[in-house]
Amino acid sequence: MQDVWITPSVGKIPGWLGDVNVRIGIRALLKHDHCLEEQRRLGLEADNMCRWFGYELTAIQVALLQPENCSYHFILKQHLESISELQEQWPTSLCSSSRYTYQAAVAIRVVNTVTGVSGPPLCWLAPLVIDDLDNADDEDMWEPTGFVSHFTESDLNPGQVALSDVLEVNSSDDLEQLELEAETLPNVVLHWEVPNVITIDTTMEMLTDVDVPPIFTPIVRASVDGFPPQTFVPSDISILASPNSLLNDNCINSCAALLYSEFLPTAARCAILSTHDLPRIRYDADDDLLWRNTSWTQFWDKPIWVLPIHRSSPVGHWVLCTIDFPSRQIFLFDSLTEQPPWHNDIKDVMQLICRFCRVAHQKLGLKRRDQGNWTACPVLLEPRQTNGYDCGVWVMAQMAAILRGYQVTGIKERDIHQFRHFLLVLIHRVLVAS
Repeated sequence: MQDVWITPSVGKIPGWLGDVNVRIGIRALLKHDHCLEEQRRLGLEADNMCRWFGYELTAIQVALLQPENCSYHFILKQHLESISELQEQWPTSLCSSSRYTYQAAVAIRVVNTVTGVSGPPLCWLAPLVIDDLDNADDEDMWEPTGFVSHFTESDLNPGQVALSDVLEVNSSDDLEQLELEAETLPNVVLHWEVPNVITIDTTMEMLTDVDVPPIFTPIVRASVDGFPPQTFVPSDISILASPNSLLNDNCINSCAALLYSEFLPTAARCAILSTHDLPRIRYDADDDLLWRNTSWTQFWDKPIWVLPIHRSSPVGHWVLCTIDFPSRQIFLFDSLTEQPPWHNDIKDVMQLICRFCRVAHQKLGLKRRDQGNWTACPVLLEPRQTNGYDCGVWVMAQMAAILRGYQVTGIKERDIHQFRHFLLVLIHRVLVAS
């Protein structure tokens, strides 16, 4: 290349030309400016995502309540569950979880407004007009009762009753109910040690001798054993067939229905909750929404609840809770055996137990089963998983052990790929049966 400076420059050589450190500093400043620009762009994108989440959540809930959409109810319900799951997946340092919680709460209020659910009645106070003090006598001006001496109790109309009296009349029952619930909120204590007596499932047959051909078409399983219809799409089936793929919520929920039917009648004592139930508790879904999505499980009659949980941060990870009502114990399964995340999860699980029991009490008049002190403990202290993709398969293996009447799975890591194959066999049976 030709030198662009055809004549010698006059004066001192610029620092950026003669000093490498100056050039490095200039590049660092430019990179800093670019980082700030990218941060602003990501912040704007995070705001748009949060806003879209609120709009979409509102639209779906309104659509579910409109009679003309009854034929699409199942599809809308599945889409609502998928959107609700985003509340746990999308929060970042640029858009906190509290903003998504607020969007979910706003969606509920908007839905109530659109569907005609009225808020608390307002009681407007009639204004009191006071004469100008400039024309009043000095004696009247300093008399504390001079302004209202001409009013009597019989002259007051209902609109002039004190606001505190209105609030007391309208909400006394609600306040008493809230105080009662606050007083009876159960306590849960985490003991990080395996129970002295624990049953291990070492006899699981995983049908390794059964061949499963590739499946390229959607499979629909009709409502069986109390479960709603399940749809297995090719993309989810390919996740199960791939040895290094993470299971998603569709795989977990749909395969849970197959495991329940496979291990009847022992599994009949268990209520398998959805991966979306705990997020609903976290964004404070109303009782009617909880009831519509869980009443089919008949959880109020089951002594054991099985709850899969997805942790979205710092990386996606599946764990499992087993809620045992006779002993008031919560058994914790984590294939990585991490203790710190359970402290927050247990609080949310306890809130779920209380909300579900309260809804059953309101809807069916049943005695609440959540009262009393609870304990939580792990069923594993040594990790079973050493890779970053089998956590969902481990959760399903643990769920199978519970449905079979045990407390922990006995499958080893070298055999966990066989359980993936077992789930594919169950799906293929649905295809053959249809």
